[in-house]
Amino acid sequence: MGKPCFMSMDQANQRTRMNRLVMRKKVKFAKISARRNLRTLRKIVPGCVGADLETLFRRSIEHIIGLKSLVCVLKSMANSYGV
Repeated sequence: MGKPCFMSMDQANQRTRMNRLVMRKKVKFAKISARRNLRTLRKIVPGCVGADLETLFRRSIEHIIGLKSLVCVLKSMANSYGV
């Protein structure tokens, strides 16, 4: 049979510290990534440079709906002109 796999308390504590450090880095990266995505969204949606999150999301939805309707209008115009 194989040897039993036991860790000393120092090894277990070291592994726990490493796991915490890795989790902190992941959380920090997620926060930075979310901030970057929100900054990009603020640049894309008109009138949202200084808006709070609720306003940003509401205006983003309105902007997307407006763009979709614009695409429908342009498609119908293209079909009627034979383009």
